[in-house]
This record gives sequence, structure tokens and C-alpha cells, in this order.
Amino acid sequence: MRSAHPKRLTPPSAPGELLKSFLSAPKPRKAEGDNSADYLDKIRDLPCLKCGMEPCEAAHVRFASAAYGKSSGLGKKPDDKWALSLCSYCHRLSRYSQHNRGEQQFWNDLGINPLRVCEQLWDQRDDLVAMRHVVMVTIANRGKR
Repeated sequence: MRSAHPKRLTPPSAPGELLKSFLSAPKPRKAEGDNSADYLDKIRDLPCLKCGMEPCEAAHVRFASAAYGKSSGLGKKPDDKWALSLCSYCHRLSRYSQHNRGEQQFWNDLGINPLRVCEQLWDQRDDLVAMRHVVMVTIANRGKR
């Protein structure tokens, strides 16, 4: 005969057993070194990827990309790994700046894959000369895909 009530798959838990413990240490939100004032200072020492002016600001790339393992959150600043060099005019002030038009459209019109450049800069983060080389080669190859 069939039972009127379904059987449990797992035994019942004691009250409060499934709650998070306040004694356990919280998990780190970001990998160590993802946010670095020293790295951002180096980014600011690079030429602008659009006009070549120096000094620059650290412009964070905010859109997500599964291909690069980059997530995005509304109102959340991305890790410093995803920062590029743009002068203040190209970053914020111009009518056609990164902040004043669609970010992906800004980079598409410039002919630059910003996430690839971010990864190249991050890989060279210990060598400012190599970082400058990445930027100069990117500027020289703009629009050539």
C-alpha cells in the first residue's frame, strides 16, 4: 500500500544547524592583489589610448565578458586589473568620452579590445617600460583587427 505522506530523502536537521556560523571567518571577496594603488599609479603614468596625452587617469572597463572571465555588477567598481589609461578629456570630459557614451561603443569606435589590453598590462604590472610598450603597440595597431 501507498503511504499518504512522501518519505524524506534526508534526515531532518536540528534547529539552527543550517544557519551560517558567526564564528567562521568570512571568505575573501577578491584575490589578493586585484586592487593595487601602485598598479593604478603605473596606469596613470601611461599615455592615453585614444589621444596619446600624458598624464592619464585609470579608466576601469565595466562591461562583463565570459571569454575573459570578467563579471560585472551594477554600481560595483571592477578590480584594478581591468583599468586602462585615458586622459581626463577622453575618460570623462568629452562629449564622446568613455563615460558619456556607451562604453563598448567607445572601444569599438577606437578599434581596441579593452579587455585584451587590460590583461596584457596586468601581465606586465611589475615593469613600467613593458606596460608603456603595450600601450604604444595598441595605439599603433588601433583599428587593425
